[in-house]
Amino acid sequence: MKRTTMIRSAAVLVTALTLTACAGGGSGEGGTVTYTSYGGVAEEAITKAWLEPFAEETGIEVVTDSPTEYSRVQQMVETGQVIWDVVQAGEDIGVRSNSDLLTEIDCTVVDCKSFEDGLFPVEKYGMPVLVFSVVMTYNTDVFKGNEPTTWADFFDVEKFPGKRAIYGKAVTGGLNGILEIALIQDGVPIDDLYPLDVERALAKLDTIKDDLIIYNDFSECTTLVATGEAVMGNCYNGRVNIAAEEGQPVGLSWSNQVQFADYLVIPKGAPNTENAMKLLAYIGANENNGRLGEFIAYGPPNPNAAVDPSAADRLPTANDMEGDDRPIKIDQGGWWAENSETLGARWADWKAS
Repeated sequence: MKRTTMIRSAAVLVTALTLTACAGGGSGEGGTVTYTSYGGVAEEAITKAWLEPFAEETGIEVVTDSPTEYSRVQQMVETGQVIWDVVQAGEDIGVRSNSDLLTEIDCTVVDCKSFEDGLFPVEKYGMPVLVFSVVMTYNTDVFKGNEPTTWADFFDVEKFPGKRAIYGKAVTGGLNGILEIALIQDGVPIDDLYPLDVERALAKLDTIKDDLIIYNDFSECTTLVATGEAVMGNCYNGRVNIAAEEGQPVGLSWSNQVQFADYLVIPKGAPNTENAMKLLAYIGANENNGRLGEFIAYGPPNPNAAVDPSAADRLPTANDMEGDDRPIKIDQGGWWAENSETLGARWADWKAS
């Protein structure tokens, strides 16, 4: 639910005061910067990992004002009334080319080169901030002693019988990579996925369609698998990790994990652009970018980031497999952005058939 302006303002004030207090009760001489995310436990982790230490080290007040809404960013920029400085968003906001909405990343401030050898480089209008993944998830009670290990097992309903849960509400976000996974299991090399052969992918999914449960909310996936209603699913690694820590019977395979990144962008006309760029530089730095993994199961997109060894086992970027099992990167800002409207209609037809 959207908050009222009064509630939002109060929350912003409280957060600003909290983070200023963490800065040793600083005078605010370093100015301010407003950070907008999707909220929830992820924002709590981001605050502990980055926002509080940044405020303490720089004396810059950090204000949080969430949740991220693309329409609000657009409205702010178009009306010239921008109040957000740093916005956490997906690749689909236009991190490669959205010059009308976003400020170009200043690589003289942000260490862009440190990201170059990773799966998610710094784009012209966005710096990757965290990596999460969709993983092949399974019920550990159902398959005790005979655990599935790859997406090939996901498609093998004879050896591993039972329902499979796949996300299917909308094509936004690339359907959690299920079309790419289907194509790989049909023999398409991982380097030759795009442009996607949609009909070939759907034909592969047809081979297990009678065993599919199509879920519409990301939280459903781990619930379906944990209860045994589905024996496997394409679930988010963070949710699987939390469920497993709670004692639920879920496990995962890192083979061909489908990796996504959230990005930090600066709206054009942000009131504190200089401090915003400083915050990006701090978060993306080698010594800082891996710190988030200590609080939540998201990995650093900076391949040179220091990672706490005790947290590495649960992080997507610390479990990259090689060869045919290596991670899949969705071309969310390219092929999917260009074809989502057409594919949306085709996907709806396929589900209904």
